[in-house]
Amino acid sequence: MLESSLHSRRHDGGLAFELTVENRGDEPVELAFPDAQRLRVSVYPADAADDASPIWRSDADRMFAQVLGSETVPAGESVTFDAAWQSPEPGEYLAVGEVTCRDREILAEETVLF
Repeated sequence: MLESSLHSRRHDGGLAFELTVENRGDEPVELAFPDAQRLRVSVYPADAADDASPIWRSDADRMFAQVLGSETVPAGESVTFDAAWQSPEPGEYLAVGEVTCRDREILAEETVLF
């Protein structure tokens, strides 16, 4: 069973995000990825409607190597993926982190005050 959590912290005038995936099961879990990207963080105003567009995405204007990949989460252990947002405007935001693997949905969110 996988559990995920998203945590942010101030770093170099921006926000650093870490999404941790913990395997609470007894067997290792392999995550398969369609390319080199591992994490997408989308940031919304904290009071945005459910159908709002993000004001920042970690993968906007980026290209990723088109190679298949995988990450194994051993039983009882965790893996962490990270992203950074440089120079956000002060405010309250909802950050949604998504592991970009093909075979399962792994999401976590956090309200952030910058």
